[in-house]
Amino acid sequence: MTFQTCFRIALTFVCAGMITSIRAAELAQATISPTQLNPTTWQYDISLDDIGTTNIGTLWFSWIPGEEFMPTSPTNIVSPPGWTENITGGFPGDGFAIQWVDGGAPLTPGHTLTGFQFDSTTSPTAIAGNSPFFPGTPILTSFVYINGPLSDAGDRFVAQVAQTSSTPEPATDLLVASCVGSLIVFFALRRRTASGIRAADSPK
Repeated sequence: MTFQTCFRIALTFVCAGMITSIRAAELAQATISPTQLNPTTWQYDISLDDIGTTNIGTLWFSWIPGEEFMPTSPTNIVSPPGWTENITGGFPGDGFAIQWVDGGAPLTPGHTLTGFQFDSTTSPTAIAGNSPFFPGTPILTSFVYINGPLSDAGDRFVAQVAQTSSTPEPATDLLVASCVGSLIVFFALRRRTASGIRAADSPK
């Protein structure tokens, strides 16, 4: 085998490895859905999508290296089967975050994992905004890793708040109020008309 042939074969393997490396990417997106439990507390459910080509073994929510963003500490944290949770942060000048790590049941490419859940006194409007501890950074900024925390470069993304039917839009509120008002006027006129007819039919 000539040197040129060996070189071409080696170059082919190197290029194939580079292409595979380029194609392999950890990418994630997430949706967070709020449900109001009482006047001051909301339950948040997170749906995590693996839109890359690698497994996801860690979701570090409301966090980037060295910074936590939630203004209040989460409570009643729930994890998907096979995953465990841990609250991080809470130091002076820092917020709070939740680290979810799988214990043998990673999220595989092209799939969605639900079951990430927590309660918070931070409202949906506030949680969709920027962190009070790190102005300019959204509270919903998060990281995923292929395996454990900090096991690779990770992927940074911002979760999106889902629109829920339990939170009417202002236009919907206005429409409902208008309909209710119209019905009240309608029944009042009917009652007045009926009273007038009875009065006219009464013997003098």
